[in-house]
Amino acid sequence: MSRLNILLFAVAVALAISVVHAQHRARRLFVDLQKEKDVAEQRVAEWNQLQIEQGMLASSHRIEEGAVHGLQMQLPTSARTRMIVVGQPQPQGAR
Repeated sequence: MSRLNILLFAVAVALAISVVHAQHRARRLFVDLQKEKDVAEQRVAEWNQLQIEQGMLASSHRIEEGAVHGLQMQLPTSARTRMIVVGQPQPQGAR
């Protein structure tokens, strides 16, 4: 009987160690999962911020401001604007 008790005790100890190891691994994996979720949330926030910045940089007001102030471009005046109609003959004196 004493050998059977020792064997059962050894099996119980091995199972207890196995349970502790499994719980530790599960906790470690859960912590890793939480870290990855945090990184994913951070990436989504960065993506949203980049989308906002891209929208601001591509706005027509900002482009026009850069053209006028940075490149010193001007809108053409009506005297410098010509309209060309395709498919209709032009008067002979016009060119």
